[in-house]
Amino acid sequence: MADREDIAKLIASYHNPPNKLRSWQEINARYKLTLENYKKICFTSGDVRDQKIATHAEIKTLGWVLGKPDKDVIKDINDYSNRPMFPTQLQK
Repeated sequence: MADREDIAKLIASYHNPPNKLRSWQEINARYKLTLENYKKICFTSGDVRDQKIATHAEIKTLGWVLGKPDKDVIKDINDYSNRPMFPTQLQK
């Protein structure tokens, strides 16, 4: 009997998913917020490599969801980081 109840709950959860799909505006706002968080992480001192990697991955994923080309996402990340850009690194 318990198995049938569990199956019924599982089927009901598929009909009423706990998470709703996000709108383009919400994803874009999250993308910009994550870029700001990345900037804060870049300018902090200490060992923040893991946070930086996780935030970088989130930015790349949100950029992919927004349909941005990888080149534009990398440019946005570089604009918000404290890494110096040299003229030879600029892509045309």
